[in-house]
This record gives sequence, C-alpha cells and structure tokens, in this order.
Amino acid sequence: MSVLSPKTTSVPNTPPRRPFFDWRVWTVAVVLLIAVGLAVLCGVKQHAQQGFFGMRLFPLKSAYDFKLSGPNGAEVRLDQFQGKAVLFLFGFTHCANICPTSLTNLTDVYQALTPDERKQVQVVFISVDPDRDKPQTLEQYVTSFDPSFIGLTAPKPAIDQTVLAYGASYEMVAGPTNEPNDYSVNHSAYTYLVNPSGKLELLYGNEKLTDVQRMVSDIRAVLRETRS
Repeated sequence: MSVLSPKTTSVPNTPPRRPFFDWRVWTVAVVLLIAVGLAVLCGVKQHAQQGFFGMRLFPLKSAYDFKLSGPNGAEVRLDQFQGKAVLFLFGFTHCANICPTSLTNLTDVYQALTPDERKQVQVVFISVDPDRDKPQTLEQYVTSFDPSFIGLTAPKPAIDQTVLAYGASYEMVAGPTNEPNDYSVNHSAYTYLVNPSGKLELLYGNEKLTDVQRMVSDIRAVLRETRS
C-alpha cells in the first residue's frame, strides 16, 4: 500500500514592496524644484536688468531717508526730492581724483538732459569728512560743477548711519605729518540713483559715469517709468 505524500504548491516569489517614501526620488524632486526656482529667479532678474546701463537693484526697495545738513546748515531729507530722480555719491572736498572726476562726469550727464528733464533730476554730493567740509565749503565746492548741485554733510553718527544704509564705506587715513588736518579719506566710489517714487533703483561704478549717453538713457527710462 503506497502512501501518497501531501501535494505541495510553490508560491511565486513577489518582489518586496517599495515604501511610499523613497528618499532618492524625493531628493531628485527637491533638487529639480530648486533648479527650476533659481532659473525662474535668474530670468526675472535678467528681465529687470534688461535695457539698463547701471546695475538695477532687484527687488526695488524704498531708499533710506537720510537727514543731513545742506546749504546754510538747513536740514535736508531725501524725501524732499520726491518726484525727482536723485543721483548721489559719497566723497569729500579734499579728494584729489575720484570725487572731482565723478562730479565732472555727472555735470556732463546733467547738461546732456533737456531743460525740462533737468527740472526732474537732482545731483547730491554727501561729504564723509564733516570736520573739514562745513556747509558753506560744500556749497562752494559742488556749485563750481553746476549751480543746481547740492552738498550735504552731518555729524559723524548721521553720516555713518547713511553710509551703512547704502552699503558704502569710508576710512580716515593719516598723512605723513600727523597734524590734525593732515589726512585723506578712502571711500567707496559708487553713484546711486533713487527714482522719483523714492525707490533705490540703479547703482553705477565710477567708470560708468563717463558714458554720458547711456547714463542719460537710464535717467530718461526712470523718468518714463514714473509717468507710465
């Protein structure tokens, strides 16, 4: 009598189920998302810069409303020029090269505008040397370039606050005699353009100021923005 062994059936091997959260897939997805975001951001920035000669700051932010001393020591605030395009730079009247060169170039730019456009533009020179650059000294200095230019200064704390707000810098450098008034000032040499709405819009390196036509083109574009 034969004994039949129980019949066995083979169960096919099934691959293990992959968990829903696969860190490799999610890592790739996150990387792609960041890459797309950066590409979009770069595209927006390039579009914002398109057509401007100066470096366009993006996004546009309200310019720091400085409060400094102008002609006759009267307080001058940035918001007093609301409705105008303001070009300003930091420097000092004893500057041997950069400051007079920059102001000469800005004079050429200003004079290349039409009379009506000049009424909508203000050039401002901010001295970082308040000990030597008193309001009267500044007024004589800046108006020698153009009668419409304004020179501003203030006690050191107000100057430092303004310099810091615009990402500029300066330092006093002692001269060879070590006399109190024998010093120079190293300072950043950018020119800032605040649009008529009070937004800090464009930034120019010192070398760009020599290109009068492209500077004028930027100013006209900024003035058109306000009217549109």
